[in-house]
Amino acid sequence: MQHQADAFNGVIISAQNLPEDVAVFAEKLAALLAQSERDGKQLIWLTLPLNRAHFTGIATELGFVFHNCLEAELTLIKRLRDDAFAPFVPSHTLGAGGLVEDGEGRFLAIREQGMTGFKLPGGHVEVGETLEAAVQREVWEETGIETRFESVLGFATKHPYRFGKSNAYFVCKLTPLSSQLAIQDTDEIAEARWLSIDAFVADEQQSLFNRQLVGALAGKSGLAKIDLDGNDGPHQKAEVFFAF
Repeated sequence: MQHQADAFNGVIISAQNLPEDVAVFAEKLAALLAQSERDGKQLIWLTLPLNRAHFTGIATELGFVFHNCLEAELTLIKRLRDDAFAPFVPSHTLGAGGLVEDGEGRFLAIREQGMTGFKLPGGHVEVGETLEAAVQREVWEETGIETRFESVLGFATKHPYRFGKSNAYFVCKLTPLSSQLAIQDTDEIAEARWLSIDAFVADEQQSLFNRQLVGALAGKSGLAKIDLDGNDGPHQKAEVFFAF
């Protein structure tokens, strides 16, 4: 079974070259386990694509446990030593909300379908997406307003969130580049409005957290996105935010 060593005395099995036959897979996996134990390896990584999902039971019978899962693949690990360290699975989802002020004491707000209160437009940051791109996309989808990213104003965390994971919610300052509301995602969003900041903060019918958020962050500067000299190579950061 094709595999390679990693930098932590582990073994990574090639997901692209797995056998097609169940019996062959079981035989080769057992042989690799035995060889890895003789070689003093600590950990084995096995990723099964959807077309090999039926191999899962074989792997778990040999002591593999689940590590993480995507739509098209499942990754399992086998610890060959009890104290073998496996890097943590993703522990957080990220959300981003856009605080968009119009310079006239109003901010951009949305009401979701089936809800009565208003909140900042925003949503989940997708895999591989930057915070800047995510919040601009979400604001446009939910309100039709084009924006320019300015800064990160604050964030909040929640645990547990969904499926036992934690969530971090980032509030970003955006400058509107247009003013005409035109909801794109009408399945999710019932209404978009420019609301008075003072009236919203004083409205006890609105969520206390959302009122506190808008009241505390409206007009603030926050952490600016910075381009650092030398930020390249294998350790390049996608985004860096510093106080200014």
